[in-house]
Amino acid sequence: MASKKSSSGLLLVAPTLLIVLIFGIYPVIVLIATSFGLGEVGAYENPGPTLQYYGEFVGSERLTKSIINSLIIGLGSVIITLVASIPTVLYLAKKARTGTSTKYTDALITFPITLPGIIIGFFAIVLTGRTGLLGEVIPFLKGAAFGYLGLMIAYIYFSIPRIVSPLRGAADLIDPELEDTAHSLGASKARVFFTVTLPLILPAAIEVSGTAAAVALGGYGTVAALSEGIRLLPLDVVDALNNGYYIATSSAFAVVLALLAIGALAAGKLCAHLVERKMG
Repeated sequence: MASKKSSSGLLLVAPTLLIVLIFGIYPVIVLIATSFGLGEVGAYENPGPTLQYYGEFVGSERLTKSIINSLIIGLGSVIITLVASIPTVLYLAKKARTGTSTKYTDALITFPITLPGIIIGFFAIVLTGRTGLLGEVIPFLKGAAFGYLGLMIAYIYFSIPRIVSPLRGAADLIDPELEDTAHSLGASKARVFFTVTLPLILPAAIEVSGTAAAVALGGYGTVAALSEGIRLLPLDVVDALNNGYYIATSSAFAVVLALLAIGALAAGKLCAHLVERKMG
């Protein structure tokens, strides 16, 4: 009987595992091999094995700047979004506990996740481009879409649902009696927030931020629409492939980008685990 249940369970997960193997593992192996010149190479590239294509990063001011820009925009936008999102999810969770529907607010906050990055870039141009609506009202925002500020705003909008939606679940699990007890003992609202509420939601906030940062680091559409001189690493990956078909170089860039994203994801999970263990 146990054997039959095990076989049935394996059959249920088999389609998912098959998709992961076909679309997740094999292409990654090919990508890594190509980055060392072991697979297909471009007409102006040398076959490997070689570290030449990773060597492009050594001493290249342009690529170093791309990595720094990616980290500034990707991580910076997530941090700003997180700071704004925590009060939002706590407020929505409180409303839900009192029986007030938040479905329309939830739908509005979730909406950006349905949009391709290039559409979000277009929104930024409409609002803060050279003839953008906000630029006409607030002068320093005129043309901001094509600089660090515009990219940051677009990436914050891009990140909002990726932080608010999963963090909302953690906020819903907070026991309101803990906060009520602290209030009854004379603690101020600020003290309750920093000593009771924030520690309860902090592990989830850190883990969610790591995931959102990983997604932001790899985003291409938004920066493709807004970049005018500001380079992010996803642009270098695509440019190396499209301009001259430097496939080994592009693969090396893609591996570095993937490592940055994986690093953000792993750091989020590790830090969340450490904080949770320290608190509990």
